[in-house]
Formats: sequence, structure tokens, C-alpha cells
Amino acid sequence: MIPIDRFNLDRGRVKFLTDDQYTEEVFFVEENRTVSKTNVFSINSHKYECPVDLRGKVIQVRYDRRNRNRFIVYFSDKRMGDASLLDLHFNANQRKPNLSK
Repeated sequence: MIPIDRFNLDRGRVKFLTDDQYTEEVFFVEENRTVSKTNVFSINSHKYECPVDLRGKVIQVRYDRRNRNRFIVYFSDKRMGDASLLDLHFNANQRKPNLSK
């Protein structure tokens, strides 16, 4: 039996993935990172903010190795959302709330 004949025997059992926004994430690279006390983690020499408060936790960051501009944060196997690049200038210019009243 040649390989194509063997493949055709099981062709009916082959299931294709649905084409949605999460399908490509199955093939992303996953790395563990520790989130700092300021809710920031670094990857590829850049700092990113977590989409939710995960200070001090170890998270999984998934990304496409060919297109490293989108990082997806997972915690305890749950998708938390996309990380955003840390904007130091914006954060430095934020006014602190006046709590001395």
C-alpha cells in the first residue's frame, strides 16, 4: 500500500479547524513570564502591560514567532487578553489623584 492510499482510508476521520480569531493561537509559541509589582512583564527586550491585574503572578505569553507585535496573556489556562506596549511617557505624565481631603 502506498502512503496516499493509506491516507485516503482515514480521510473521512480528518477534522479541520474552524477559521476564527482563536485558531491561529493554537500554533503560537508560549513562554512563561513573571509579572512585576507594577503589572508589567518584559519579552524580547520590551516591556508590556498586562490586560488585567496579575501582579506577582507567573503568566503564559503566547505569540507568533514570525510576527512579534501581538502578545496574548494567559493565566491558569484562561485567556486574559492582549498585552499592550508600555508607554513610559504617558504613565509619567499622569496626574496622581489628590487623596489628602
